[in-house]
Amino acid sequence: MPIDQGELRHLLDERSRPALDRPVPWHSLRAGTRSARRRRLSAVTAAAAVAVAAVAAVTAVSLRGPEDVDRPTVARMSEKFPVRYQESDGTVYRRLAVVAFDPSKERSKTFQVKVSGKPVAVLPECPPETSRQPQISARVPGTARTYTLSPVPFLANACTRGMAMDMTPFPAGTRRATFTITARHDAPAGKWRFGVYEWAPPVTMRAPAPPVEPPAKIREGLDLVTRRSVTWPGAREVTLTVPNTGRTLAVVAYCGDNLGERLLQQLWVNGRMEKGAIDCSIPPGARGLGFTVLGKRPQAEKTVTVKVRVTAPVPEYLLRPGTLTVAVYDGFM
Repeated sequence: MPIDQGELRHLLDERSRPALDRPVPWHSLRAGTRSARRRRLSAVTAAAAVAVAAVAAVTAVSLRGPEDVDRPTVARMSEKFPVRYQESDGTVYRRLAVVAFDPSKERSKTFQVKVSGKPVAVLPECPPETSRQPQISARVPGTARTYTLSPVPFLANACTRGMAMDMTPFPAGTRRATFTITARHDAPAGKWRFGVYEWAPPVTMRAPAPPVEPPAKIREGLDLVTRRSVTWPGAREVTLTVPNTGRTLAVVAYCGDNLGERLLQQLWVNGRMEKGAIDCSIPPGARGLGFTVLGKRPQAEKTVTVKVRVTAPVPEYLLRPGTLTVAVYDGFM
């Protein structure tokens, strides 16, 4: 059916009339245009400011002078420490940062490290003379607490063993820590290097290595009376009872399979705490063997019961295998 041109024009005029009669909001349109221009200008200005700040930050770090020694800087990475390594129990360590420290040139050094919530440890590279080791501490946002090495707040035997020392666990949710290395008074000359690592326990816990047997004699006159080993973390304490012969008693306790000097141990004798929390020793070896002398017990005590308990200052050690061995010695000193 053909369309009449007149009717079509009439229909179009009827449908478009309301729009033609409505006034155009020129004021609001102009205001919207000006607002859009301001937003575009602000975005360009902000981008330029970020770029300038980034360049300034890089320049500040690269030109860092003596007056900036106490300002936190991001630690530089180094290939001299492995990016990733694995201990014999399957625990994987991943490098976060490496920093150098020379006590002869600086009293302290502060640097920042990004963390992910996993346990953090410090691996030292030590100079020949390590008699006065530097102190290592850390602070995290949201708390005034100072975090130190664990289970003891110093490097201990980390230099001779080449072992990473744990930091006291940071609060849940921590994503950045500020570390400080401080030289001790009269520290000998020598350059230190420290690698900061985070670690994850093995996905599947394997059986621990067989425990090292305690020696039959720890010194002239002190002979082995009894001993016992248990598997961590299934068992966390050992109790031994021996007759009181009136002679000197001594106790040896150590943790095996990467747990030595990483767990805490406590010692009780006949129900009384003899020694508070200290780090659990490593098994006997080239470095000798430490022991605790109990001395002669009162004659009223017909037997002597020794209990050693170990705990994990870092909870993730409950996912790592190991052993605890306790031995009692008797004799004359």
